[in-house]
Amino acid sequence: MHKDMMVEKDVACKLSDGTILRADIYRPDDQLTHPVLMLRLPYDKTVKRYYDEYVRVPRMVEAGYVVILQDVRGRFASEGEFYPFINEGKDGYEAVEWAARLPYANGKVGLFGMSYHGYTQLAAAAEMPPSLKAIAPVMTMADPWQDLLGGASLASSSANFQTWTLGSIVHDQLQRRHDPKADRALELIEQLPELLQERPANDWWPMKELDPESFYFEVMDGELPAEQIANMSVKEQLKDVTIPALFMGGWYDALLSSTLAAYHAYNGPRMLWIGPWTHEEMTGHAGEKFFSNAETNIGVDQIQDPTEIHIKWFDKWLKDKPMPIEKPVHLYLMGQEKWAAFDVWPPTTEQRVLYLDSKGHAQTRDGDGRLSTVPANQETLASLRLDPDNPVPTRGGGALIAGYESGVFAIGDIQDRGDVLVYTATAQEDALSILGTVRASIWVSAATPLTDLAVRLSDVAPNGEVINIIDAFHRQQTNTIGEPACMDLTIGHTAYLLQAGHQLRLDIAASNSPLYDVNLNNGQTTKTAIHGKVAYEHVYHGGSRSSKIILPIVNK
Repeated sequence: MHKDMMVEKDVACKLSDGTILRADIYRPDDQLTHPVLMLRLPYDKTVKRYYDEYVRVPRMVEAGYVVILQDVRGRFASEGEFYPFINEGKDGYEAVEWAARLPYANGKVGLFGMSYHGYTQLAAAAEMPPSLKAIAPVMTMADPWQDLLGGASLASSSANFQTWTLGSIVHDQLQRRHDPKADRALELIEQLPELLQERPANDWWPMKELDPESFYFEVMDGELPAEQIANMSVKEQLKDVTIPALFMGGWYDALLSSTLAAYHAYNGPRMLWIGPWTHEEMTGHAGEKFFSNAETNIGVDQIQDPTEIHIKWFDKWLKDKPMPIEKPVHLYLMGQEKWAAFDVWPPTTEQRVLYLDSKGHAQTRDGDGRLSTVPANQETLASLRLDPDNPVPTRGGGALIAGYESGVFAIGDIQDRGDVLVYTATAQEDALSILGTVRASIWVSAATPLTDLAVRLSDVAPNGEVINIIDAFHRQQTNTIGEPACMDLTIGHTAYLLQAGHQLRLDIAASNSPLYDVNLNNGQTTKTAIHGKVAYEHVYHGGSRSSKIILPIVNK
């Protein structure tokens, strides 16, 4: 332990309803008062990941802060019943004000943390505690009902919620109840990647066996009271919040879109950093690729690392120190292996439209699908097969599910499948800088009540190797079966340089499993049913139904 740091374990914070939350407190070993930085989490606060990985608590203490890691209601050392997300606003308000009154605190509090504990900050900030002076939400969400739990979206990721509930939540819940099945939970966690294949998700046998009364089933069946759902989402309230916020995201993080949505909704002073990071790592390792200049000496201002960014941010708002970082938006430019600073997100760019074209044989990368700068005069269509028993597998990107790593991977074998449509542009004469949000308008018809599109942008090297850039999954209710309809979707957000000689490629599938529930082609998905049938969608090109992608391009 650091020689100038004092540590107190499981310090009690009594809430107004009598519930006691417990926290570990790390503070300078002196007689002075200091500002407080607090992290409120549902995971084990004693685990090194939360204490000394993505940010280093000892360095925050060294910088003159009292650092508090608090178990949220109903988790680990804290009392009460845990239900995801619904208590974090009110409890967060009370915890902030409790921290501000501690004898070694000077009354100013900041909140930090990533993922769920990024949300605990936004929920507390929405309540506007008077002592809360700044927050730093990393890789997080403001609307968890939509962003994590699937919510009203037809395209839900049951696997994401299954991974989270079984992998991170249920073991502690069983242990707290002295339930002998806690050991069984550990066994099942080891089998999680295989268990994600089990159907249907809303009647998932591992959770049925471990905890049949779990919130898991209410969430899966969409049976939460409307008031609870409304209470979870703080996105609308963020437009009234004036507390400064440091947002950080990763190009390969599952919650990047959610982080950006919260950033856009936020009204207070804000800063945004996006690195080549995944939800698991902020080191530059992302799948099969390593990005240099991503872990240390980051940004145009050469800030030491994410911990240093946090310290500079809180120094400004809790200690009135000058901020050495000038610009409010900092983006890592992939393919250039460097950072750039901007005034806004997304930066100003030009739009370039590429149209999908094919003579009707766009299946596989050996097919005739291509991306063209002008739409074809003649309308054509390509058929897209969906076999629910042989869906297209999840590979890389922002996957946040057990057994599937996020980041950059070779995907050529996926583009060799007969149930994947592939469209390739001509080789770049000059490098192409894509910076911002990539969108698509795809004309498609389906033979079933649900239409699914898994759309991915990739980079083809001169030797034929293919790696993923960004991807999205979109599901739409079909009102008129067999009738073409245009599906507008966001493929993703990126800062990517396609090198000269490389080709841009788009592939389209009707599944991405197990990341997204599989369409069973009978109006149901693997979320609620088991058996399905093979069906075909049709993607249209040219004429009045010109499918296209819209790229934000930086011209030199």
